[in-house]
Amino acid sequence: MATITIYVPDHEPVAYDLDGYEQLTVGRSEDADIILDHDSLSGSHAVLQNTDGSLSVSDLGSTNGTYVNGEQITEAVAVGEGSQITFGNVESVISGGEAGVDESAGGSDFAASAGGSGYGAHAAELSDVSNQPDGFSNLSPIEKAEKKDTLATIAVLLGVVAILAAIAVAGIATTMSAG
Repeated sequence: MATITIYVPDHEPVAYDLDGYEQLTVGRSEDADIILDHDSLSGSHAVLQNTDGSLSVSDLGSTNGTYVNGEQITEAVAVGEGSQITFGNVESVISGGEAGVDESAGGSDFAASAGGSGYGAHAAELSDVSNQPDGFSNLSPIEKAEKKDTLATIAVLLGVVAILAAIAVAGIATTMSAG
């Protein structure tokens, strides 16, 4: 059974069973099969395809790209056990070998069978493990945003306002003394 475990930053990892599905779209849009609410993903970011037991991934013209084992892709690339896929800044890993087609699934709607929302979203149980696999590294070309110190920003703005006020007072004093 092939699965993809997705590691959305600041969330618990989620594993999705890929067996029995010919095609699954990944993105932020409610129309995506696997909805990932992260700013680095496009509405329709990428597609996972399961053809004759072989799993592949391709980018759908996303803004921040799709990467397989650190290499940016544009066309379909085969993936299997241990492949690391990065959608924008969201990392994932394939486990369970090549995806096999489950004939007993009969093409049933995953969202309905897993208690999903009914518009194609996939529901999955949270993974038992909350840490990333050994050797998993951030391959995304997007740098992680640093949190800014709000008090320091306010102090700088107050300093700029004070300097501008002092310049204005000096200008007014110069104008009054000249006249």
